[in-house]
Amino acid sequence: MPSLPGDAPLPYPPDVRTSTIALVLPLVLSSAVRAADPVPAAGIPDYVGPRSLALQASTGVASGNEGLYVNPGAIAARKRYEIDGGALFDRRGAQTVGQFFGGSIVDSESSPVTAGVSYLRVGKGPYDGNLVHFALAGPLTEGFYLGVLGKYLSLTGQTVGATPVLGAPGTPAAPVKLANLTAVTADAGILWQVAHLVSLGVAGYNLVPVGNKIAAPLGMGAGVAVGSDRSFQVTGDWRTDFDAPAGKNANRWAAGAEALLFDMVPVRAGWMTDGLLDTSWWSAGVGLVTPTGVALDVGYRQSIDDPKARMIAATLKLFVNVGK
Repeated sequence: MPSLPGDAPLPYPPDVRTSTIALVLPLVLSSAVRAADPVPAAGIPDYVGPRSLALQASTGVASGNEGLYVNPGAIAARKRYEIDGGALFDRRGAQTVGQFFGGSIVDSESSPVTAGVSYLRVGKGPYDGNLVHFALAGPLTEGFYLGVLGKYLSLTGQTVGATPVLGAPGTPAAPVKLANLTAVTADAGILWQVAHLVSLGVAGYNLVPVGNKIAAPLGMGAGVAVGSDRSFQVTGDWRTDFDAPAGKNANRWAAGAEALLFDMVPVRAGWMTDGLLDTSWWSAGVGLVTPTGVALDVGYRQSIDDPKARMIAATLKLFVNVGK
């Protein structure tokens, strides 16, 4: 059909333009639906302390009590007697989908073998109950630390459905009652101080199968840290879940950095691309360390795709025998 005077010619025939719209529109709608999907509550496997929450990448970092949850080998890399107490909340908008309260003690001063124990009260999520960690760690050679950790879980399954739970066989429209769990499993990890300012870490999680992929999935992590936690360091991590639901990308890639300002104020930030929960996270944290051996750490994490998905953790720490 001839164009009318003043009409701009079409860049392509109408049938081609219609076909293009038909192909692109479903992709746009699919992307919009995905953007609106809530980030699932991962629950117990994602529990960390505020430093690890803020850094996102802490498998290769010399650690205190938080190493009990990330890399048990790392708790032997620093000489200290540390007592912690704190809490973590996982939120989706106004709803709390995960809640943890507890404390821990790690002693790497009294003997060549470091011992650590923690207790967590779990609630407001897929499970209510108790979680106990007990770890032993020590150097195999100079700068090379091995740690093993036993984990006791005594959990009561809740009815889930209002909020998606990773690995749960249900949807918001089909609530499911999760089975109770009483079991013992184990983690193991190594931290290698390659050089004065470089360390590498590898850890395995839930190495003894307990038949529950929600509370205790088999997993692995590896990480590197460059720098010093007494000045400035950057970190990088990879972690995977071997029990991830079918079709899930189980890999998580993370990076973080921390600096100690004025020898008393640690500041931290991090980023994670999370294939398991199908989102990306940004994080930040700050702390305060006093000369008397009392410290406070706070960490925060929020999803880029779903700002209503966020976690906050805080811990009060006491270092015994400081200055002696």
